[in-house]
Amino acid sequence: MKPPDWRSMGEVKRPMAGMVSVALPIVLLSGVAFAPNILATEPDHAAGSARVMNALIEHRLDDPRIGDNVSLIVIDGESGEVLSAHAPNRPMRAASNMKIVTAATALATMDRRTRFTTKVLAGARPGHVILQGAGDPLLSAADIAGLASQTAREVGSAGAVVVHVDGDLFPAPSSGPGWTDGYDRYRLAAVQALAIRGDISEHPSLNAALRFAAALRSLGLNARVGSNEDAQAGARVLARSSGHTVGQAVHVMLRESESNVAEVLFRQVALASGLEGSWEGGIAAAYQALAALGVDTTGVSILDGSGLSRKDRLTTAFLAALLRVVRIAQHERFTAMFAANAMPIAGVSGTLTTAYGRYDTWPSRCASGRIQAKTGTLYDVIALSGIAMPDAGPKLIFSMIVNEPPTAYSKLATRRALDGLAATMVGCW
Repeated sequence: MKPPDWRSMGEVKRPMAGMVSVALPIVLLSGVAFAPNILATEPDHAAGSARVMNALIEHRLDDPRIGDNVSLIVIDGESGEVLSAHAPNRPMRAASNMKIVTAATALATMDRRTRFTTKVLAGARPGHVILQGAGDPLLSAADIAGLASQTAREVGSAGAVVVHVDGDLFPAPSSGPGWTDGYDRYRLAAVQALAIRGDISEHPSLNAALRFAAALRSLGLNARVGSNEDAQAGARVLARSSGHTVGQAVHVMLRESESNVAEVLFRQVALASGLEGSWEGGIAAAYQALAALGVDTTGVSILDGSGLSRKDRLTTAFLAALLRVVRIAQHERFTAMFAANAMPIAGVSGTLTTAYGRYDTWPSRCASGRIQAKTGTLYDVIALSGIAMPDAGPKLIFSMIVNEPPTAYSKLATRRALDGLAATMVGCW
């Protein structure tokens, strides 16, 4: 079955329950009264534009590509007033929109310039070295090679070198709460403090140590990997990486929707909050950071950093409130989330490029470059939350989540339906 010609949809077929065309209860989020009946205020240009936008969104939500299980909210970025809403307090699986939460809590608990520095330390016995993981989510093969070069200069060519791993920054890896077996095997590496980015395996620390030893051998040393061993206090530092920053990790996580980066940051937030770098520590730290930001977490269930847990739940009202805090109220503190190489820009970067079929067809093409938002996809979730930039007036903050999208349509079809709603917010459709 082909979708209808959306250009011909000029008349409303049926109203969606819960839209702002009728007065809704005031919702309190982050200390701001969200008053959906703003549209009933005295007419002016802004209010008229808001009424038109809300009517169009109401109409365009009645779309077979979207289905019935949808939550949406649009707010004025400056005032926090709700301009359009449909079931905004409904707990939803949000997929990678959870990475907005992880980015915000990471930047709330750590300076964006904080570096994760992997080190090589002298072992307790001659000829033994310890590769100490720092939980750098962007550690590269080139970083490992650089560490090997520095180490080779320090130890010289005498005797054999035994490489040990100290990965005790995080506890032993385990499957995330609510993860399926498929995630462990195909999407996510075991979460360890020493791992080369892109190594999706059960033993990333061991693989990093093997690569390090191989690099030493290429430099003429007789190197092998030994058992895990904790570094002793005060051990001499033989080599260190320049490390990657919190800001750089946030950029990659948001732009590429990198789940392994998200889960490492989830643990780093726990450590920065004085808690254990475990699932439990990450969960507690996330709620603690959100409370400090003044964001209401009613209806929210955070079980991991990536959004892959089947038990995660977010509301669009919560996401909008959080986005308003980090984009408007405290923008300088969270600027890394909205850099040009961070949260995707419609038709331009990340998971919103035309290579993904986004913002390259009518009617959403007109919004290219005017939406900055995080995508989210699981087999039963399509989500998009971020910032819309109309021609006139303040920035709009929005969140849209679809659960159980109709199987008669492809995921791309549902994504494009949400892209059309974003174009409606911009005012170009």
